Amino acid sequence: MSRLRLFILVFGPVVIGTINWSAWWITARAERLRPGAVRISDEADVTPAEIDDQPRDAPPPARPLDRRCRRAADELRRRLDGDYAVIAHPPFVLAGDLDVRDLERWYRDTVAAAARALNRAYFRARPTEPITILLLSNNRTYRSVAEKLYGDTEVAYFGYYRPDRRALIMDISTGGGTLVHELTHALMDFDFPDVPDWFNEGLASLYEQCRFTDDGVGIEGLPNWRLSAIQKSVRAGTLKPLKSLIADRRFRGSQEGLNYAEARYFCMYLQSQGKLEQFYRRFRDDHGRDPSGLATLKAVLSPRDLDAIDAEFRRWVLTLRFDEAE
Repeated sequence: MSRLRLFILVFGPVVIGTINWSAWWITARAERLRPGAVRISDEADVTPAEIDDQPRDAPPPARPLDRRCRRAADELRRRLDGDYAVIAHPPFVLAGDLDVRDLERWYRDTVAAAARALNRAYFRARPTEPITILLLSNNRTYRSVAEKLYGDTEVAYFGYYRPDRRALIMDISTGGGTLVHELTHALMDFDFPDVPDWFNEGLASLYEQCRFTDDGVGIEGLPNWRLSAIQKSVRAGTLKPLKSLIADRRFRGSQEGLNYAEARYFCMYLQSQGKLEQFYRRFRDDHGRDPSGLATLKAVLSPRDLDAIDAEFRRWVLTLRFDEAE
């Protein structure tokens, strides 16, 4: 027998078997990795069948907050008649007796712009529940909707915030100052829920009169109608010391209007010193050890003592001007 025939008889079956196995392996792998197929890792908790059932262009699943906002919008449509527009821009749901375009404009130019600036400056925690904003075109409708939706018959003149419902209700014909004020409360509820009244109202009222910075990401409080009350009190020598404003838990009551003015303009003073954002963050983080904020304020403004700061604050207030015609 020739050596060639002996080689073929001995090694031929091995070569043929190897070729057949290689062809099968290549075909099988190509089938597994064909275009459109999905490889599933050992840790995957879905099966290929479940994935294949999904449309290739399916949108991402809605976030829980998006779903809650849609439900809140649907509930408002059910409770309000067809004369009211309702729009949802999570975390906000806006409704009112305005044209949809006007509602969208209030959202874009005021709500979204202010929320973006406030979040950037202060708030670490973001809303996890819908915030309802009701914008009514006149005082009569404002009061009617407040009673219909929430049973409120005694309401503030411009508008108010219901923390238990996370709802802002206002007569928007009076302008957007109250809207930004109450929006500050609503956003701060998620980030600093235990904030004391003096700073809660001081920071919120700071933005009753405000402007957005040229880059569109900042917000600055400006003098407003509360200025005359605090200037009158400073000149008369009747303004309470800052230490008393901060340490006294009785913010409401007969002196509430003046307390609002003093808290607002002290926040503006901190803004002018470039210390307001720093104070907010440190106060929020240290609130458990410093519930009033007095110790945090001393640390932020060190080495000056609080009496010197109080005197400087009063002098600074008297330099401000507000033209009500503007």
